[in-house]
Amino acid sequence: MPVSGLLVIISAPSGAGKDAVIDGLLRELDDARLYVTATSREPRPGEIHGRHYFFYSPQKFREEIEQGNFLEWSVVHGEYKGVRGDAVADALRHSRIVLVKPDPQGMRKLKAVLPEALTIFIQPPSLESLRKRLVGRGTETLESLELRMKNAEIEMAAAPEYDHMVVNDDGKLDDTVRQIAEIVRKEAERPRTYWL
Repeated sequence: MPVSGLLVIISAPSGAGKDAVIDGLLRELDDARLYVTATSREPRPGEIHGRHYFFYSPQKFREEIEQGNFLEWSVVHGEYKGVRGDAVADALRHSRIVLVKPDPQGMRKLKAVLPEALTIFIQPPSLESLRKRLVGRGTETLESLELRMKNAEIEMAAAPEYDHMVVNDDGKLDDTVRQIAEIVRKEAERPRTYWL
């Protein structure tokens, strides 16, 4: 069944500021909402089920995959993450702009089934800056920090596959939000149709 609107896929390496940018976009853009991704990881302090992520057990996630409920899913940092087709359709029915935040492999899968989606990659100013941000979060073990840094290099290599790439410079979050909001506003002037 067709639904119209603008689906915006925003990806970034862990620690590049994606969630902070998205929070800013939701304040800046009229009629925008965040599609809530499903994950099998445990919530971080302050994260709320249904608002930040849908937190599923690994078993529940596998059941949802088997039932064909995901447009895309993957294992990221050892945890399942995915985008449900029914939830994307519902979000587009209720908002003109829907933001979704998969990793690059998720973006490729979504773009394959929803080629009209707009893709934006948020790049950190450097890998060293990214490492400092991840250490500053205080949520990573040394092992998980190294895994995230290794994955960041792989993810940053995918930036040219996106429609737009925006650098989130240290201390310039508001500028990054404004730059991406301007891209989204222009693209929203031409709504797209998705078959979900």
